[in-house]
Amino acid sequence: MFKLNPSRTFRYPVSVVLFDGDKEVTGQFTAEFKVASATDLKHPENENKRLLDIVLVGVDGVEVSGADGKPLQGDELLTALKADPSVSTALVNAYQESITKKNRPRT
Repeated sequence: MFKLNPSRTFRYPVSVVLFDGDKEVTGQFTAEFKVASATDLKHPENENKRLLDIVLVGVDGVEVSGADGKPLQGDELLTALKADPSVSTALVNAYQESITKKNRPRT
């Protein structure tokens, strides 16, 4: 019997390419995502939320310095990553790719 855990999470690599002045910087880190059901995504409380506000649970292997120069942690780190256009695009792409890739038939 197939059993479905509706509140599962998974870890997936995220590759980022961004520009810092004239320099192209690439990096990779791991994100932990919650699998969001169609019901979750359409729930009225999530109406004004971005996809990452719903699915991004945590990250590992990435550092963002706060105004005081110390590394951000927890929700502050997630907020900073979601605010950066290059990183947030990479996170959304990783989430969508992971869901799609896991459900393709293997040949």
